Amino acid sequence: MTLRSDTRRSLARSRRLAALVSLAVVAAPTPSLAAPAPGEPAPSRDPSAIAAHAHAQGLLRSGDDIEAVARLDLAIDLEPRWSAPLRLRAEAFAKLAERYRPGAAFLSARAIDLERLNSLEPDVDAATRAQQTAEIAMLHAQAREAREVEHRRRNLTRPAILTITASAVVTVSGGLMLGFIPATPLDAYAQRRYIYAGATMLAVGVALAVPAITLGVLAGRQGKRDSALADFNVRTDSRHAHIRLAPAVVQGGGGMALHLRF
Repeated sequence: MTLRSDTRRSLARSRRLAALVSLAVVAAPTPSLAAPAPGEPAPSRDPSAIAAHAHAQGLLRSGDDIEAVARLDLAIDLEPRWSAPLRLRAEAFAKLAERYRPGAAFLSARAIDLERLNSLEPDVDAATRAQQTAEIAMLHAQAREAREVEHRRRNLTRPAILTITASAVVTVSGGLMLGFIPATPLDAYAQRRYIYAGATMLAVGVALAVPAITLGVLAGRQGKRDSALADFNVRTDSRHAHIRLAPAVVQGGGGMALHLRF
């Protein structure tokens, strides 16, 4: 009797323990499959974009800003939502604008890149965003002023050629008049007039040399900057518009995006 009653009590305790375990299992929260596990790495970027960005950093350190921009263009095309190459390209445009001052095209390009950075980084603090907005407005104003200066310098080419030609002709003529004696004999008055005319022409030619050199230097510098911009467009393949259809990731989903680059 004692053995049977002990057995019954053991079975009853086992049943109660099993019931408690089953209730605990049912009540336990089920882990969500949609939530990322702690420490899960962020989605990887395109290896070609990463390599292009790293290559551009080395090119900027070595001073090849134009080729660095070409590498960064590739990285931005491959990863349009990645802000690092866009920020680096804005720095490259700042260096190019400083090198080829007034550099209206490079100032405008830097302003556009900073505007894109503002849209890619919406979580920056208010002070930083206000500073970036002020810098963008300043860059646009500087670009407008630089464009006017470049336009005026381009218009100096013809006056520079005319002034240089006039200075050379008058200077050579005055020197010839002072260096050669006329074959026909001259009286004292005519001789003095001849010498005075030669000296005056020589002085006028020398005086014209100063504005001629100034105009020539300004026009030549602008021509050099225009050539640098043309070389930039060739090396970065920016001479023509590029249109391509590619997948793009946006907030809340994805889709197809039309990319137009000039």
